[in-house]
Amino acid sequence: MIALPSGREPESLSKSGRAAYISMMSSEALIGNGKRVMGHTSGRLRGGKECGPNPTDRAKPGIKDHLLCDGRGVPLSVVVTAANVNDSPMLPALLNNCVVVRRQASSAQPQHLCLDAAYDNAPAHRVLLIETYQGHIAPKRGRDQSLPRHESGKARRWVVEVVHAWHDRFRRLVVNWEKTTESRYAFLCLANALIAYRM
Repeated sequence: MIALPSGREPESLSKSGRAAYISMMSSEALIGNGKRVMGHTSGRLRGGKECGPNPTDRAKPGIKDHLLCDGRGVPLSVVVTAANVNDSPMLPALLNNCVVVRRQASSAQPQHLCLDAAYDNAPAHRVLLIETYQGHIAPKRGRDQSLPRHESGKARRWVVEVVHAWHDRFRRLVVNWEKTTESRYAFLCLANALIAYRM
């Protein structure tokens, strides 16, 4: 039996009559700023030396996934970098890391590539010219409404956002606990293989 510091007997705190034994801890003197020194709540910390400060999440260490897919949403290429790496410099690596053999583009059968506003710069346009892609890049300042619209033109960049949402269906990829880009890349390749198999 545990006696209370006040000398009272343990009291029953439930109607069923079961006694609740309460143990009081002696208070400790606090030094410094008056706050207890608390350790990490989890033994596994996020981020590693290959993770960069995330510019959209209060500079927390993170990793960015650069993804290339076809019109149906089948992942074709993925490149993993630190979170503070811009998208545009990784475009050549993303195109050269494709898992399928690309057919030769021609004027009769051009190959289209849809990109978001992060690729609206001279280096990205140069890469598209070298790789003989017909680029469709969203302008940084928005589309000029005075320009005529293409009759059959429609936004297709949402396809890659769907693939990112499919990646979030894999519990291992929702929260990035990886210390290196290689381990993140390995799990992404496995997820992409499963997505392609299911389609």
